[in-house]
Amino acid sequence: MIELKNVVYFQRAVNAIASFINEGNFRFSTNGLSFKAIDPSQIVLVNYSLAKSSFDKYEIEPNFVGLDIAELNKIMQRALPNDRMQLELDDNELHVKFEGELSRSFRLPLIDITEEEVNIPSPKFDARVSINARILKEALKDAGLFGSSVVIKAKGSQFIVEARGSQGTLRTITKETGNVSVKADSEVVSKYSLNFFQNIMKEAENEAPVVLELKSDAPMKASFKIGESTIEFYLAHMIL
Repeated sequence: MIELKNVVYFQRAVNAIASFINEGNFRFSTNGLSFKAIDPSQIVLVNYSLAKSSFDKYEIEPNFVGLDIAELNKIMQRALPNDRMQLELDDNELHVKFEGELSRSFRLPLIDITEEEVNIPSPKFDARVSINARILKEALKDAGLFGSSVVIKAKGSQFIVEARGSQGTLRTITKETGNVSVKADSEVVSKYSLNFFQNIMKEAENEAPVVLELKSDAPMKASFKIGESTIEFYLAHMIL
């Protein structure tokens, strides 16, 4: 059995994963819980981990558990902010229990997912941007006025968001302040799906930093904290 007093952070992490992944394998190891998968369109890779030390109780045999992520997310969205969550495994089901003002028990069938565990890439990026999530979300909303894709640029200390469509164009240049930090070894220009980028940002806390690691015409790595855990997304680039 494993227990988690603060269910909200795990709830948000599952919701972030469910934005892209229909089904996948959770790994329960001696180090904690982790999840790695690529979405069906092969555009986003998700890498999530929650250390054993984050749990109030962690007594479980090492396991590789296939689950319907959409169904797990439905269950997790029923958790109340002050609930304590308990997870137990048997041969066929994951038992999810929420204890609070109500005591509720759910059972989710395990499914056989034969895909090999995803290897996490380790590319050399040319730029690193740390930016307040609220600022980035606003820039992406502006981009949505004109296009379905967004061009990201990093040059010197500047981080630039551009979008172009039949109705007009957008160019946003962030100012390097306490909310934005840019380090670029060389000028970086790359294009991404706006819808996928916005879904990545969905569970990022507005006043917390998001780290973007970039290379021209290459996948982007976006990462942020959800409570004590870190979630990473690798977003495939589009042709400029």
